[in-house]
Amino acid sequence: MEVILDINYWNWLVAGLIFIIIELFTWSVFFLWMGVSSLTVGILVYFFPALDWRIQFVLFAMLSIISIYLARRLFVTTNERNSLNNRANIHIGHIYTVAEVGDNYAKVYVDDSLWLAKGCEMKIGQKVKVIDTRSATLIVTAVTDKPD
Repeated sequence: MEVILDINYWNWLVAGLIFIIIELFTWSVFFLWMGVSSLTVGILVYFFPALDWRIQFVLFAMLSIISIYLARRLFVTTNERNSLNNRANIHIGHIYTVAEVGDNYAKVYVDDSLWLAKGCEMKIGQKVKVIDTRSATLIVTAVTDKPD
C-alpha cells in the first residue's frame, strides 16, 4: 500500500511561522533559517502545486542545510577580547601603581578604581605591569627602571 501525502503551500507556510516563533524563544538563529526554508518551499509549492511531496521535503532539507551553513559562515561572532564579558583583559600590558598591600593580595590603581593584583612581591607605590588576568584579578610582574 502506497502512502500519499497531500502537502500544500499552507502547510509549509504554517511550519515556517512555527519555526520562526520557536526562534523567538530560543535565540539560537538555527530555527530562523529552517523557518525561512519552509516559507521558501511554501512559496514554491504555491506557484508549482504539482510538486511531489518527496521533492518538497528534499528542497526543504537542502535549503535548510545550505542556509544554516551560510549563516554560520557569514555571521560569525567572535568573543576574543570581549570587553563586555571580561573587562580585565583590556589591562594586559599596562603599567599601574600599587595602592594597598595585604597578606595574599595587593590592590593597584586603575584609573579611578582599585583592582586586585597578584603575582610578585609588591610594596605601596611600586610600578607593576599586567601580564595576565584571572577573572577580575590582575596578574602582574614588577617593573624595573633601567637606566639609559
